[in-house]
Amino acid sequence: MASESGAMTILTLFLIMIVFVAAGFAVDVMRYDRERAKLQYALDRAVLAAADLDQDLCPKDVVKDYLKKEGLDQYLVGEPIVEPETCGSQAVVLEGYRRVEASAKMDIEMHFMKWRGVETIASVASSVAEESIGNVEISLVLDVSGSMRGTKLTNLKKAANNFIDEMINKSEDGKLSISIVPYSEQVAIPSYLMDLLKTEGENDIANCIDFNSGDFTTTTFDNFDAKDPNSGQVVRVGTPIPKTLHFTDSGNADYRPSNGVVTSYTCLPNTATSHREITIMQKDAQKLKDEIALLQADGWTSIDVGLKWGLTLLDESFRYLTNEMSKDGHIPTEFKARPAPNKSADTLKVVVLMTDGANTKQHLVLPPYHQGTSDVWWNASDDIYSFYDRDQSNYIWPDVEMTEYNSSRGWYWARDERQDHAYGEGNRKYMQYQCTSYSNGTCYSMNRSRSREKSEGTDVVELSWPDLWKRTTKYRIYQMLYDAYGSSYAYDWYYAASDELDQPDKDPRVRSLCDKAKEEKVITFSIAFDAPTAAKNLLKYCISDDGAYYEASNEDIVDVFASIGSTIQNLRLTQ
Repeated sequence: MASESGAMTILTLFLIMIVFVAAGFAVDVMRYDRERAKLQYALDRAVLAAADLDQDLCPKDVVKDYLKKEGLDQYLVGEPIVEPETCGSQAVVLEGYRRVEASAKMDIEMHFMKWRGVETIASVASSVAEESIGNVEISLVLDVSGSMRGTKLTNLKKAANNFIDEMINKSEDGKLSISIVPYSEQVAIPSYLMDLLKTEGENDIANCIDFNSGDFTTTTFDNFDAKDPNSGQVVRVGTPIPKTLHFTDSGNADYRPSNGVVTSYTCLPNTATSHREITIMQKDAQKLKDEIALLQADGWTSIDVGLKWGLTLLDESFRYLTNEMSKDGHIPTEFKARPAPNKSADTLKVVVLMTDGANTKQHLVLPPYHQGTSDVWWNASDDIYSFYDRDQSNYIWPDVEMTEYNSSRGWYWARDERQDHAYGEGNRKYMQYQCTSYSNGTCYSMNRSRSREKSEGTDVVELSWPDLWKRTTKYRIYQMLYDAYGSSYAYDWYYAASDELDQPDKDPRVRSLCDKAKEEKVITFSIAFDAPTAAKNLLKYCISDDGAYYEASNEDIVDVFASIGSTIQNLRLTQ
């Protein structure tokens, strides 16, 4: 009988070979899968990093660098596709989105599959990453100074209305907020905002505040006390800021006797027919257009103050106030967490800065003459002022004659120049004495053996500085102080009491704010509306990109706003 052991050996070897080949194929598959995953993972990380809106490097370079560090750059297929073709984080923020697509192909060598003629297997990886901006916050900073009167203002209103419709009609509800900052010499704010601020001084006619020079080196705003929502305790103490007083440094009038006020164009009130206050973070097109319709042109031009408020309404430091205003329905509740964090990659912050002229003038009352008591007393029953002299601790009555002629007796009665009370304070009276030697309004010799009393009016109050400024021009106050204290005191007061800022003071403030806006990645569009060269140069300095500066005439201002609106919509890529 023949032996069959050899056949079993062959069968066993054949089975072992099959297992070996299968195992080898499995090893090749596992190696392939490992290399494919490595390539895909590296490519995914590369395009994600390249698409980041905060990425300062060119996206194509980022993709290549990531793969190079993994030793895989040779497998990149062609050039990465980048939309838009921009380099640098500031440039891409202007575009509002970034899309990066890349592909790679690796031929993975086979070890065991070669026995079946398979030398390599191609591993193809592709990856797409996109980051876009959905939320948009816009501040329209619009010049409504006196030079904007007439057709310029009419066309500006039309342009702004079309812009509002374009933005809101093509935006998802709650994604877009628009603020309007009309500015001339000052910017007026609503009473509900003023009530939340920490201020000095009073103005019961209009609401403006006087920023100091340091405020123009930052976009932040801290002039309010922040309170804990539960306990109501102050958790952050704000910096007090002066209110803009109602005053004028022109003319020589005193309207106090008639209970009138001086004419002032510094801080203009909001009325039923004239809109002067900022409109804060609204989404309703009709509400915004109603405010635009009421705009009236008056006053000097303060581009710096307008821009400061425009950037303030976009800065994260303003969010506490936004939340407070939303509680009372002054702004939509959807915006209570706005402004978004600065440099936020998912929120586009935009300023549209428009002017038709150069920075001209801004007037402000200086401390300590902007608040507190003035040491000036007013007697309304007799229309008489008296002044308290702190150095002498007594009162001066420049409006009351020093002498009084008694025609029946042929002599003069005279009073002491300084008194121990304000004229008309309480029911007190003052004494007069016989003047025995009188010439040209001066008593040279007084007989105090005779005396008499004379009644004063009793309606007397001490005036605050804001109240004094409100009814009396600066030059008239100067004249009263001259009569009371003399020339030196009056001159010193005149040059210390108020200031007039002009273009050399204000232009550097605009540049400083524009520098900060760029740091915070706020996109600034600027419009020179039939503006002079100085204003054009200033606006060119402020823009975020070469394509963000516009020159407009009266005929094409509508088209300019339309172009800006289209550009902003293209930035978003959310619909």
